[in-house]
Amino acid sequence: MKRARKLSKKIVSVAVASTIIMTASVTAFATDYTRLDRLEQTRVSHTFEKDELGVVNFKSTWGNKEANVSSMLNYVEQAHEKGVKILLFPEMCVTGYVSSSDPESLAYQTAVNLAETSDGPTATTFAEVADTYDMWIIYGATETIEGDSEHAYNSAFICSPEGEVTTYQKISPVEGSWCTPGENPVLIDAGDYGLIGVSICYDTYAMPEIGRYYAAKGCNILLNPTATSRSYTDTNGDGIKEDTGWEWYYKNRIESNTSRDGYTLLSSNLVGADGPVKSDGKQAYDFPGGSVILQSGTKYYAGTTDETVFSNTEADIITGEEGLLTNKESLKASTGSTCTNQDFRPEDYAKWYDELADMQDSGNRLSYNSSVTDGPVAAVVNMPGVWGDKQANIDAMEKYIVEAGEKGVDILVFPETVLTGYEWKKPENDPYYQESGVAMQVALAETVPGPTTNYFSKYAKQYGMYIIFGLTEKENEPIYDMTDGGTEKVYNSAAILYPDGKIDSYQKMHRAGYESKWSVCGSKPYMFETEWGKIGIDICRDGHFYPELGRYYAAMGCTMLIHPTATTGNPWYRETRIGSYTDRDGMAAITCNLLGPDGTYDESTGKWSGGVFASTSLIITKYHNASGRTSFDPETGYAIDLNGTGSASEGFDERGTSPEGLEIAKMNLSGCGFRLTNFQARLYSKMYDELAVLYRDGYTSIYDKAGDANGDTEVNIEDVTYIQKAGLGMVESNDKCDLNGDGRVSILDVTLLQKYLAGYNVTLK
Repeated sequence: MKRARKLSKKIVSVAVASTIIMTASVTAFATDYTRLDRLEQTRVSHTFEKDELGVVNFKSTWGNKEANVSSMLNYVEQAHEKGVKILLFPEMCVTGYVSSSDPESLAYQTAVNLAETSDGPTATTFAEVADTYDMWIIYGATETIEGDSEHAYNSAFICSPEGEVTTYQKISPVEGSWCTPGENPVLIDAGDYGLIGVSICYDTYAMPEIGRYYAAKGCNILLNPTATSRSYTDTNGDGIKEDTGWEWYYKNRIESNTSRDGYTLLSSNLVGADGPVKSDGKQAYDFPGGSVILQSGTKYYAGTTDETVFSNTEADIITGEEGLLTNKESLKASTGSTCTNQDFRPEDYAKWYDELADMQDSGNRLSYNSSVTDGPVAAVVNMPGVWGDKQANIDAMEKYIVEAGEKGVDILVFPETVLTGYEWKKPENDPYYQESGVAMQVALAETVPGPTTNYFSKYAKQYGMYIIFGLTEKENEPIYDMTDGGTEKVYNSAAILYPDGKIDSYQKMHRAGYESKWSVCGSKPYMFETEWGKIGIDICRDGHFYPELGRYYAAMGCTMLIHPTATTGNPWYRETRIGSYTDRDGMAAITCNLLGPDGTYDESTGKWSGGVFASTSLIITKYHNASGRTSFDPETGYAIDLNGTGSASEGFDERGTSPEGLEIAKMNLSGCGFRLTNFQARLYSKMYDELAVLYRDGYTSIYDKAGDANGDTEVNIEDVTYIQKAGLGMVESNDKCDLNGDGRVSILDVTLLQKYLAGYNVTLK
């Protein structure tokens, strides 16, 4: 490392000199970077004392509404005695669980016939009790649909302390054709308690868009009434169901939600046998319970075997037991920060989901299934990026590329910013800034294609290999960030080198920490076709905190995700977040992290200024059982296969990190592909569009634009033609045709719309 530091000083002088020359030659052609201003978003917080939050492992009597209501009222009495303020029951606890698409079946008819309205007898009963006990009571039941006697909603009934009832209809039901999808997220203003979002079961586990919408609007509590039993099964043939597989799935989904979106989550699940009796005398379903109160990813306040509350990645969730569970200690439920971050981009998400919705409207089911068992040989490179020493990093990377090529690697992935090192230094501590007035990342940035990408491209062609690595990328002209006083910045990018010699890049969209000091955001998703399927690329925070981009890739048909990163997050954090893209969205993942020291070494303190990256790289596929079918590991519960990487790497228990150097795995992509029930892209597009209207100054809704004269929800050249015809009396005119507001439809309106479509700064009425 001492030799590298000396070499770094030599490289600094060379790089700075070239930067000064380049700056002088292109300053006249500089690019101004701007974006819509962030408007203030709602944040709320409330501290709940011990026992003020309650969830119930509820054993339903299937089809017996009276028995279930009686049992629920007993739990309400227990909760009142303990001082509970918010009490959550499971999904469909009033009726028992039903999944059926056969209108003639008892199950189907039970779900529909037992449905009630929000002012029906069950809701009235609990509303009165909620009023009496000054308690929020939320329970799951089937809800009638006005004018439709053949279907029902799977709903959560929310009874306020004032005795009022609101209902939330499950947006993405998986219970069969009896159940009609809802279309309205519900965020309750609970006064001092904050803002409470409601999301039922699959909505929570499979549709991050709903929780994101709530979080962006200030939600500090998410309620998850659920009836989940995935992978709750007898794995060893002893007649007893094991919860290992179910617990992995459950924790993977809810821990991702709370650690990413910041709210406190209450999840209440059914427990025990449920459903109609089958021909063998057994009931159709068996639920594990496992109700919890969760915060900050792994901080369980109720529902685990831990006697005290602490962050515990190995928390053991209690299953198979009925009963009321309340928070063991006081907790502060607050709005999270991710969706109020400056790089949360609802204006872009609205457009991506709009594109997906258009595909659905044209008949595309957005459902894909890979049968590729002979997938690529993938490799990740666990290495540091020597700070400010591009040549040292190139030399190290070249050796790994040659090694990978000789071992038959098809896709080779290096970490984020591996070409330069990651740490941003304050100007007074950055020698590049002292010499040239720009941060190291800016001084060492390259165009793509550029010197380093051109150099490594020869290896990509020689070995028939895709090579992806992190670098700081500049344009031919300097980029001045006008949102930050005109500071010169660059992109945090991933270079993509193709086997055929093509060179391209993806530019990171969501920055982390001090990256905003030297980088600007990219704006375009990046996908490419390979012989094994379509691949999408993101970088670090893009994937860890912003699931919208990965969701877009998956719904567009990507079966692989490449994710260079520079994060100090622990193995639980990395495997949970990235593993979600494989388990939930159906994309195998290749994610490569920096490993080792960053920044410069201080001999007096014995520390590195940028710390030490001590985390994991991963090559993740679906887990396949002995017969090759997608399943879950009966020992660990994992529904994903780490392929010997991350916590599954040899010697991990001793190191606590990935091993230095190459990790290689042959990928089996069978079973990958996007397959979600009731994925409502149009609804999600409108939700993000609403957020953009609320929180991006100057944003114009894509669903309510003046100028959409023909009413097709798009402003395009067809509207010009329509207005021309309206002015000639050839089609029926409307007030939207009068774009300039002069009281008539004329050629002036046509001209105004033409200018608008051409990008001129004009205002339509």
